[in-house]
Amino acid sequence: MDIACSTRLEFSLVHSLYARVFLAVVLFSLLLVQVAAAQCDSTSQSAETLHGLYSQQKWEEVVTAAERLQSRSADVEFEFGMALAHLQRWSESRIALLAGRKTCPQDKRFPTELAGVAFQQKHYSEAAHWIQIALRLDPMDEYANEFAGTVFLLLGNLDAAVQHWNRIQKPAIDQLQFDPSLSVQRLLLERAFVFSPQAIMRRDQLLETQARLDAMGIFPSYSIRLDAREGGKFAAQFHAIERNGFGNGWLQSVVSVASGLPYETIYPSYFNLNHSATNIDSLLRWDAQKRRVWISVSGPWHYQPKWRWKITADGRDENWELSSANNKNLPALGSFKLKRESARAALTTIQSGRFQWAIGADLSHRTYTNVTSGPALNPDLVSAGTGITQVAEAHALLLDLPDHRLRMEGFASSEFNRLWSSPARLFEKVQGRTTLSWRPRAEGDRYEFMQRVRGGGTAGSPPIDELWMVGVERDNDLWLRGHVGTRDGKKGSAPMADRFFLSNTDFYRSVWSNGLLDFKAGPLLDIARTSAPTPGLAPQQWLFDIGAQLKITVLGTGVVLTYGRDLRTGNNAFYGSVAQH
Repeated sequence: MDIACSTRLEFSLVHSLYARVFLAVVLFSLLLVQVAAAQCDSTSQSAETLHGLYSQQKWEEVVTAAERLQSRSADVEFEFGMALAHLQRWSESRIALLAGRKTCPQDKRFPTELAGVAFQQKHYSEAAHWIQIALRLDPMDEYANEFAGTVFLLLGNLDAAVQHWNRIQKPAIDQLQFDPSLSVQRLLLERAFVFSPQAIMRRDQLLETQARLDAMGIFPSYSIRLDAREGGKFAAQFHAIERNGFGNGWLQSVVSVASGLPYETIYPSYFNLNHSATNIDSLLRWDAQKRRVWISVSGPWHYQPKWRWKITADGRDENWELSSANNKNLPALGSFKLKRESARAALTTIQSGRFQWAIGADLSHRTYTNVTSGPALNPDLVSAGTGITQVAEAHALLLDLPDHRLRMEGFASSEFNRLWSSPARLFEKVQGRTTLSWRPRAEGDRYEFMQRVRGGGTAGSPPIDELWMVGVERDNDLWLRGHVGTRDGKKGSAPMADRFFLSNTDFYRSVWSNGLLDFKAGPLLDIARTSAPTPGLAPQQWLFDIGAQLKITVLGTGVVLTYGRDLRTGNNAFYGSVAQH
């Protein structure tokens, strides 16, 4: 009984102590709120006198009266700052408004007017920063949204401008104007634009328009500009650099076609055939170890940019030599010669600016000769035969923050394969990808960050050329940049995986640009984990590569130079490739 009573007494004392502490915290919080309210609002005689001068727009007298005060409330700081702004004393106005915001941080007037001061000084990036803070306090403020739209439009960020204007039922489009120098058929171009004159341009409409223009493949660079008209309406003007034929001018054509000559490759491509946004891309490689002929033809379905068909043919004649990804000095783990011919047809539909999907089918035939068995190469991996593949893909915009120039995209694909070999087999490949891109500055592309995460897996027993190569190689996009995918020109030295995880982190800084040449450089970090159907094809451990990358763009053709270092083995990899823009 004594123990029970003692326990209850202790509990009662503790409970009473907690109650008193809680009450003290509540009273202290209320006191702080009252103090803050007193600082935000002032009813002193001096403040009332200053307010009277402010109401009469006697800006010089407001400034003189405010400067005499030993302490100023938030209201006084606001009127002081606004009077200084009317006198165009921008730096002093900014200091006063910042002081008022420090006193009363939840008052949206201060960030709104700080944005106005920055705007008057043509500091548009700073103005965007402050107006975003004001909108976090009141997202539906009509003036702030109107201001934000104007600022972001001046910064060249149409997506953010339209997002803010949509909250106040703007922008109203008066007319849609196209650059008269564009040669693509006007019907196609008009159908690519989802928004129309005499209506409000909606953000979703703008996203879908951009997706259709990107899918046409003939505009490496374009812009949609809004030009203010009377009555608060806008003319939407479309300007673009257009690809036509082999290129715009002989110099661009030569650079585009011959950019792969250092590694025995040319890229003959023809754009905008018959002004119909029908494009022909091709590749011809005469490298003795990996010959390849590839051609792709794509165009809009029945003059509808929402739908796009694509037909691809690919022929390869390659020599493979499998080697350890961790130790290049070990003997080969197997070798063979692969001949593969395939043809694919696919249809893509742009459901909206946030979602696209595609379906297709692939017919292929492969043969393996000069097979030398090894620890990593068994007969199941080199089964010749004819195969058919059903393909399904989806692409989605997962995160879209145009104010911060940040977006995340997702991609998923499934390939179900039937291979008539000896014996016949079924297998499926599933792959997913997310890409996060961010430009931290409100204006320009001086800095750019990109994070890409990919993963994939197989079910069944695919042949070796259907495994994923995780390394740097021209026919492969799963780059682990400290691991080169070839040795002595033969494929097979990078990890060959039936399951993989790959993370690529890139940071770029614009180094120099003059309109024709553009240089970007920055560090990189790659992280991968792989598994393989046989020992030796891929290491069963985490892989880490660091390095640096340089991007050079010449007349629309990009040259990428990379240096990667494998942190596990210390191996270095230097690589150069070409990307068409």
